[in-house]
Amino acid sequence: MSSELERRLEGVLAEAPEPDPGAREEALHRALHALRPVAAPRRGLRAAVLGFAAIVALLVIAAGSLAAAGALHVSFGAKPKPHPTTQLVLPQRANGVAAIVDGRLSVVTKGGLGLDGQTVSAAALSPRALYVAAGIGNSLVAMAPDGRRAWSHPAGGRVVAIAWAPDGFRIAYVVHAGHRSVLHLIYGNGINDTTIDRSVRAVRPSWRGNSLAFAYVGGGGRAIVYDVGHESRHVVAVSPPVTGVAFAPSGDVLALGGTNGVSLGEQSSHRHIAVAEVEAFGWLNGRLAVAVPGLNSAVIHLFAPGGASRGSFPAHGIVRAITPKLVLVQRGRNLLAGHTTLLTVPPDASVRDLQVG
Repeated sequence: MSSELERRLEGVLAEAPEPDPGAREEALHRALHALRPVAAPRRGLRAAVLGFAAIVALLVIAAGSLAAAGALHVSFGAKPKPHPTTQLVLPQRANGVAAIVDGRLSVVTKGGLGLDGQTVSAAALSPRALYVAAGIGNSLVAMAPDGRRAWSHPAGGRVVAIAWAPDGFRIAYVVHAGHRSVLHLIYGNGINDTTIDRSVRAVRPSWRGNSLAFAYVGGGGRAIVYDVGHESRHVVAVSPPVTGVAFAPSGDVLALGGTNGVSLGEQSSHRHIAVAEVEAFGWLNGRLAVAVPGLNSAVIHLFAPGGASRGSFPAHGIVRAITPKLVLVQRGRNLLAGHTTLLTVPPDASVRDLQVG
């Protein structure tokens, strides 16, 4: 091996993060095992074999280090069989849809591009569905819908919730690190990561429509609004525990879900609007939609931003998520109302997340 090649290899390995404990021994073992059929080589051939094994071991260690940092996926052995994924249907007027079904990401965009089968812990679409931010391993990764990686940032733990600002300039995300969940804020290009709160709940933050503030759930179960420009916090006057937050697509109206239902209002005051068990809630076509489980199917109640009732309609199945453009129903057939879009999934699938951009 030439001295120039040695210097280049040393430079690459010096910049790579430390591999997992035992990676060096495992890599060397696999490299030598692969060369085991070579029997009684001559001295020159033996030196060449050992040199080649050392190079393979170093490259595998480097690959393991990059994989630990979230920059590369490495697997040994036979290639696993493709995992069946859910075929998503793109709603009208939507740029893209992303869902986590059975722990695997599925993405469809109006450009015809899509991702299927990547194991992720959380995901969120950027505005106009140009990118998908996802938790992969212990990293926050931004990918184009065709699978090309834009950037990867070590998160220091498992990413459990992601929210992309409407203007695409920032991402709020929650990392499960140790025995607590930590809230971070990072630029949309993967730089300037900042820790906002070191004790929060694993709930997806919700951005205000102007991208200047977002709501999240603190470690004590209270809803908190963080002002990005002033770097200040405001605790919302709603009794804990809060289990979900959802800013209206425009304005300052914030919906909060809890064990006793859903409340709706602005920072200074909130109105309790649902006392029954809530299956899901969110904003649908500019109105707050609250799904309440029924005897044979869920009922979705609609409310104006001020809290006034705007009617209801049934959903034949379990409502898993409500987004501004569709309702996700499991074991569903059809919605009786024609003003929204229904996305059905197989009855044996586990839907953990859904977002439409």
